[in-house]
Formats: sequence, C-alpha cells, structure tokens
Amino acid sequence: MKKYLISPELNWYRANFHCHTKHSDGALTPEQVKEAYKNHGYSIVAYTDHDVLLDHSDLNDEGFLALTSSEYAVNQAQPGFPEIFDTGISPWVRKKCMHLNIFAKDPHNTFMPATDINQNWILRDRYPDTKCDGFIREYTTDNINEMIRRCNEAGFLVQLNHPYWSLNEREDYINLKGLWGLEILNYATELETGSEYCPYIYDDMTRNGMYSLVCTMGDDNHNHAGFRESFGGSTFIGAKELKYEQIIEAMENGNIYCSSGRDNPPQFKALYVEDNMIKIDCTPVTNININGYGRADRHITAPEGETITHAEFPLRESDVYFRVSLRDEYGNNAHTHTYFVKNYIEK
Repeated sequence: MKKYLISPELNWYRANFHCHTKHSDGALTPEQVKEAYKNHGYSIVAYTDHDVLLDHSDLNDEGFLALTSSEYAVNQAQPGFPEIFDTGISPWVRKKCMHLNIFAKDPHNTFMPATDINQNWILRDRYPDTKCDGFIREYTTDNINEMIRRCNEAGFLVQLNHPYWSLNEREDYINLKGLWGLEILNYATELETGSEYCPYIYDDMTRNGMYSLVCTMGDDNHNHAGFRESFGGSTFIGAKELKYEQIIEAMENGNIYCSSGRDNPPQFKALYVEDNMIKIDCTPVTNININGYGRADRHITAPEGETITHAEFPLRESDVYFRVSLRDEYGNNAHTHTYFVKNYIEK
C-alpha cells in the first residue's frame, strides 16, 4: 500500500516565506510585490516586514494568498568577537542577532507577542497603536525561548532565519524550543555572503532532538536593486485549495518542501513509501539523495549529460528518520523535511 508523503493529489503552491516592503525597509509596496511574484509563478507571499505585523488580506484573490507574518529581531548587547580583532569597523557587524519569522494561524491576528513598542523604532514611529505585550527582548537562550513560547501561545508558527548572516553558532540554536521551521536558504544573504545555504544546520538540529522541525527557503527580498534578490528561494505547500486555513494546516502537518532556483526549480511530483521502499518522482534532475540519522550514504546520479525523474531506495530501520534531496544540472536543490522510518515501515 502506498503511503504518500508528498501527494500528487494535492495542489502544490509556490510560496516566498520571507519578504520586505515599504512597511519596513523594502522598496516596493505590498501590491507591487504581489504583482511581481504572481507573474513569476508564486501563489503565496508571507509579508514579513521587520517587527511589523499587518493584515494584507485585501490582496487575496483566487490565485494569490498573503500570509500575515512578521520578522522579529533580537540583538546581542555587545560585539561578539575579541577586541584583538577590532579594526575600527562598526560594532554592529560583530554583534550576533537572531531573526525569527512568525506566521499567524489566523489571518486577522495582528497582536504582537514578545514585543515592547519602545524597543523598535518602526513600531514606535510608524505604528504607535500596535497592540503588544511589552516583553523586553534580550539575546539569551532563555529569553529567546520565552519569545518563541509567547508567539506559539498567541497562535503563531515560528521560524529561525539566516543563521550564518546572524553570526549564530551551534550554542545559539541547538537549545531553542518550540520552533516550527529553519530557513535553510535565504536567497538575499546567500548572494551577499555566499554561505547562507545551510542544510547541515538543519541536520544538526534534527539529530539533537528537534524532530518536528521543517526546512524552508525564502528570498528575504527588499528590492532596492530591482529583482536581483527575488525568486531564488521557494517553499512549496500542498493543499486542496488556496485557502488561508488550508495553507496553515498544511504547514503544521508538514505538507511542504523547499527548492532553490529562479526559474524552474527542481520539484517533487510524488514521494511515497510502498513495500518498504522509498519512491520518488520528480522533475528532471541529476542527483537524488537520501539522508538519515547518520552520514548520507545513498544516492543515484544520472549518467553524464542525462537526467533522472524517478528513484527508489530501501526503507531502513537503521536510518531512524530520512529526508530526500534533489539537485538539478544547474546546482539548484530541493529538500523535504525529516520523516520517521517507524511511521512507514511494514514488519
């Protein structure tokens, strides 16, 4: 019997989970962002303006959905590197920070948990009537976990963003509690740093107990230089219809995968387990890989100059869990989140 993990019976909607507009530090209006992303094949945009939570439901139509969301920031009080490395540059570039996207389960929920209006100039100067709980943010594990807890309790899914750009080290992310997702590609900061593609951090976090964590990709587009930093990081969401409650339910249930590439990113057509075999159907790619609890040791590579669209691997109890990745001839990558073997294996 087939057990679908990525079902062809669902519609798979392309989403950008990380976006900035004129409501914070972006160059475009939400309407301009909608037009650009719809024209590029996207159905969903999460408007994650910095520490601003706005309801953009007025943008919704039969082919487009705006997610009510925000990007929260918490900054280290002091520079993070020894003074021996001080070269007179701004202390900000040496400070750790942590950025968290929050996604509202209710599209009309604009209450901002874990927020003090006086800590953020955008709220203080532009949106002084914002309702929040007065929580003071600090860059400590306990404080950030309290931020996440308050957001979860208030009806939000929480995602950790761009850990490389934020100077996050293992000690900063490994003890976080209550996260829904990790952004394994931030397209804008990947262009800026060359180091923001981080599935290895996702594996580290899942190996250390964050078993329900999903992985996503997003653009973090600001569009001050046109669309250079747009359309490169996508998350695909499987649902029957493009309705807010169905999209949130799909996100909570893990009916998602992520993919890189501005045009025609690699995509899963189906992922299922049948007769204790993991079976994958996809768009033409050069590599299909299985990663488990330990070192990745199974892959299929297309012959030189050719592509593949199907692969099968034995479902092994020793893997504990697995995730699947694709790579196309241009170096673009698609990833599922982790699935537990015990939920699919037949004895």
